[in-house]
Amino acid sequence: MQVMRRMRPWACAIAATAAGASACAAAPLTDEPTLGTMFRMFTDSDKVGVRSMTSDFALPMPGSTTLAVHFNNERVVIPAVAAPAGTQEAVDAITTASRPISGNAFEDFIKVRNEVTTTLTRGPASVEYYVSSESDYLAQQLGGKWSRDFRDQTMTVSFASSYGWDRIQPLADDDTDTGARSKTTWHGNVIGTGVLSPSTLLRVGAEVNLVHGLQHNAYRNVYAGGSNVSERHPEDRQRRDAFVRLHQYFSQRSSLKLSYRLYNDDWGISSHELESRLSQYLKQGLSSRYVYRWYTQTAADFYRDEYASVDGIDGYRSGDYRMDELSSHLFGVALHADLDALAVPSPWMRRFALWLSYERYFNRNNYSANILETGLDFRFQ
Repeated sequence: MQVMRRMRPWACAIAATAAGASACAAAPLTDEPTLGTMFRMFTDSDKVGVRSMTSDFALPMPGSTTLAVHFNNERVVIPAVAAPAGTQEAVDAITTASRPISGNAFEDFIKVRNEVTTTLTRGPASVEYYVSSESDYLAQQLGGKWSRDFRDQTMTVSFASSYGWDRIQPLADDDTDTGARSKTTWHGNVIGTGVLSPSTLLRVGAEVNLVHGLQHNAYRNVYAGGSNVSERHPEDRQRRDAFVRLHQYFSQRSSLKLSYRLYNDDWGISSHELESRLSQYLKQGLSSRYVYRWYTQTAADFYRDEYASVDGIDGYRSGDYRMDELSSHLFGVALHADLDALAVPSPWMRRFALWLSYERYFNRNNYSANILETGLDFRFQ
């Protein structure tokens, strides 16, 4: 069993920027209890560091039912203001910070986030509850999915929907807006998967997200009209995307996954994303994976490098580079080892599988990041 990796806020922002990225599923269904862990490290060009430890547990139950639980503990470290106290550089860094600055802005800020996702699957249907908690943000989501097979199980159509409700409570004395706020998100998708040949799989889908509420950084200020004013984005956003994915298996025990995603929203952002993933068996129980992703987008209607007036554009202002024109690249390599298939001497060690991956991300806005992941899966039987 290989744990399916789940991307959350910090990784999603890197992987797909303003277009967003779909969260990975919980641990895949199996006929035996499984437990997997994954450790992630993330650093970027702004010296922000993230350490994440996830665990996935899947428990088969009677009646073709499976209970899956995903847990993630995440620790984010945002470095202190580096400029000397009292200088204009320090003042600018503090007033335009995208992080809470309560306490001492010249010390590292540390935030811890915990999330739990519980998924109950029975036959073609599943329900899921997600909750994430941190010092100034509480997110919850309830969703469901249903799928049906056609043409002798060579075609599958699935429908999924979810509703999320978030509570944002900025830390005292740091809110540049108006105190506690909320956000709701309705999501719906339809996905079709078809077997074109014994070695070819095609998947197409479309998604819609309707978001209402606070969608800007409650701490970030924007330089507009000669002064620093709070960032402000529209409270309503309709996000739409469609995608196509082709999976091709080759005779030399390798496979290629190609995907394209088209996205747009009513903020004026349109994007294109191309991704390729090549997987290759090196020997029995040992495989490698190589990833490349290219992404480009237009800017939001209200985004400007500089605002002549404190009113911004139609009352909206943004200091988020992800609202600007953007193009990015991501390169990655990974190695997976199944100790059972490698026939290691110890019966206990044969229950483990190991995972190691590295990804490098960079974009045209002078932002880059390194993402390192290590994983360990355990089979109970």
